[in-house]
This record gives sequence, structure tokens and C-alpha cells, in this order.
Amino acid sequence: MNSTPSASVSTSIVRCRIHRGCHEIGGNCVEIRTADARILLDVGLPLNDDDHVVIPPDLDLQNQDGSLCGIFISHPHPDHYGLLSFITQEEDRQPISVHMGAEGLGILNNSQLFTSHSGLGEGLIHPYSAGDVLKAGPFTITPLRIDHSAHDSYCFLIEVEGKRIFYSGDLRAHGRGAHYFRDLVLNPPPDIDVLICEGTQVGHLQEFRYPDEESVALAMAEEFKRTPGMGLVWCSSQNVDRVVSVYEACRITGRTLVLDMYTAEILRAVNRDDVPVPGKEDVVVYLPRSQRRQIKKNEAYHISNQYSPYRVYPEHLEETPSKYVMLCRSSMFEELISARCLEGATLITSLWSGYLKQEREATRLDNLRSLGVRQAHIHSSGHATVDELKQFIAAFPDSRIIPIHLDDREAFAQLSVNVELKNDGEWWKV
Repeated sequence: MNSTPSASVSTSIVRCRIHRGCHEIGGNCVEIRTADARILLDVGLPLNDDDHVVIPPDLDLQNQDGSLCGIFISHPHPDHYGLLSFITQEEDRQPISVHMGAEGLGILNNSQLFTSHSGLGEGLIHPYSAGDVLKAGPFTITPLRIDHSAHDSYCFLIEVEGKRIFYSGDLRAHGRGAHYFRDLVLNPPPDIDVLICEGTQVGHLQEFRYPDEESVALAMAEEFKRTPGMGLVWCSSQNVDRVVSVYEACRITGRTLVLDMYTAEILRAVNRDDVPVPGKEDVVVYLPRSQRRQIKKNEAYHISNQYSPYRVYPEHLEETPSKYVMLCRSSMFEELISARCLEGATLITSLWSGYLKQEREATRLDNLRSLGVRQAHIHSSGHATVDELKQFIAAFPDSRIIPIHLDDREAFAQLSVNVELKNDGEWWKV
């Protein structure tokens, strides 16, 4: 690793508290404080709080006492960055410094026009890359790449006052970035005092039918082979690994991948050779009505114009639906029905099954089913399995372990004798 244990040992007290995440999946927010300085690791929206945002009661996002040295975002998912939109930069206060992975920041900047997610706030966001050594007051923060369904995800090593803290962010070991996980557990940063570790999958039914992205791509290809009409795939556009899997399935079956413009903008920010950006063979772009309205409203024609050579229109989908596989979301279903291109179609859902059970989404799926659209669920989790978590924890045998981003704390406590359960808002010494 790039960082080594500090040669000096301070007697200063370093404290930590998890503002949110000790009892729920999502909404991560971790504060680490010395006597007169502090940093925040992630400032996320809770997953179940779309209509009325609740900011943790003791979370100071305005830097009222000038102690906040920086905010460090592990990856571009709203349950880790969503509270940035509530930061205001006051003229009479120390500016708040925010840091995010360079490609993750690019994804969020490119997608802001099309998404209803919270914005990035008023402050300047500083991009970082893996292995950068970031200074924030007395803190030294080193971001390390990790595998997760969000592209450009990181763990953080935090060094302060002779203490070493390691924060997992969200992670897994079965995506296209699995080598990041393997490298980390084989060569972990030494002498970690506290490991703050996610536990999303603990206590949940483990689904191993599609254990990795390769199995997802092959299973999708089989579905496309038996589909006489158009293939549809409902997945997160920010799950770049999954988009690559869909593209691989298209190449196996000789189909053309159709991206909506929002997805195309996300992929434009990603620096990977395997990503299906418009201009690659058999990759085209469709502009849904909702995205067209946003472009017109904001006069953002520079975005749509760059995709003109690769555009596909409803009449093309209707004329030869068997030629295409379209990435879509449920809000596009009615538009596709109107385009009369769904005869013989198959919809593959490829995201957490809990979303599909929400009333609005379940109704939309039932509507497609009534029109004869066959449906299949092909998904691999964005989070570490219990076995993967055990491997991760085993790499830090002498560390105290504090779980976060989970709803079954008692089951997580069975993973190691070093686990300590904390509560939201509770201060504890590092």
C-alpha cells in the first residue's frame, strides 16, 4: 500500500460517530473528530426518504464552528452523496472542501440534466484518483479502489493523531473490478485500529444463481436468443459493469444495443475500453420523451447534437424490433407501447428485486405482462456476499470492526469476535 504507519504516536483523543447507517441500509454518514478538527466520510440520503429528507440532528453541514476540514465521498450513489445538496457556503465561514473520485464526479456532472436525484451542492468538488494522498487539516486520507456496482468506488484509509481507520464504503468481490478486492485482501493496509465495514447482505437471502457479471451476460444472451422481438433490459444506468454485460450479450447474439441519452452521457464519463459508448459497433442512441423535454427546457442541444450520427427513432424500433436490445426503465414502458415495437419482446429486470415490488413498478410490470411481454430476472448483487465479507474482515485480524450500511447487526456480530455494535449518533473513541 502507499501509506505506512505513522512513526509518532499522539496522546490526543480521536473520536468517531456514525450519524446514520448503524441500523439501516443506505444513508451513510461518518464523522471523525480530533480536539478541534473533523472530517465526514459520505453524506448520504436514506433509501426510504425520497419525499421528506431528514438530516441527522447533530450533523453540521454548514461548518458553523469552522472545524470541518473536508467531506470525502466514496462513490456516486445518492445514499452516499445525496446530502451534498444541503450544503451552503456562507461568506463568513470556512469554505467546505468536498472530494469525490474523478470519474464518479464526471458521471454525476454528465447526468444532472436528466436525473431527479439531489444535486451536488454549492461547493467546489475536488476529484481524486486511487492512491492519491489527500490532506485535510490533521487528517491524511488515501482512497483505494474497490469493486462495487457503482463505477469509481473507493475505500478510505484515514490517518490522524497516530490512529489508523479504514472505511470500506460499499464493496463486493464478484464484479468486473473483483481484482481490486483481491489485491486489497492480499495486501491490506497494516496496523488498522478500526475497520468501519458495510454489511448490506448480512441476514438477507443469498442469491447465487448469477454469481458474477460473466454469468449475467451469458444468461441474458440465452434470453435474447429465444426472443423473437426486441430485448429490453431494466437496470441502473450507473451500474457500468451491468451495461457492459448487456453489451456482451448483444455481441453474442448479433443485436444492436440501444442506449437512452442519459445512459450515453454517463458512459461518456467512464474511461474503460469495454464500455459501449456511441460510435462503437452496434451501439445507437434513443431519446425518450422525458429526456427530450429536459433538453428543450434547458436548451441543452449541444448534448443531443453530439449523438446525431447514432440516433435511432421509434419507426426503426417498430420496423425491425428483433434487431435491438434496449436499456430502459419503467418510466419508458408506455412510450414503447405507443411505438408498437413490443410484439414478441422480452423484458429482463436486472436490479435489486425490492424495487420491483414497489406498487408503481409492480403495476407497470403487470401492464407489460398483460400485453404478452415475457419477463425474466437476471441480476448479480452490487454488494459483498457474507463469504466475501468474511474474507474482507479476515484481512484485518487485529482491528476493531464497526458495522455500517446494514439492517441485521446481530447477524454481522457473528462474523468476528472483534465486532462492536454502535448506534447512530453515538460518539466512541478510536
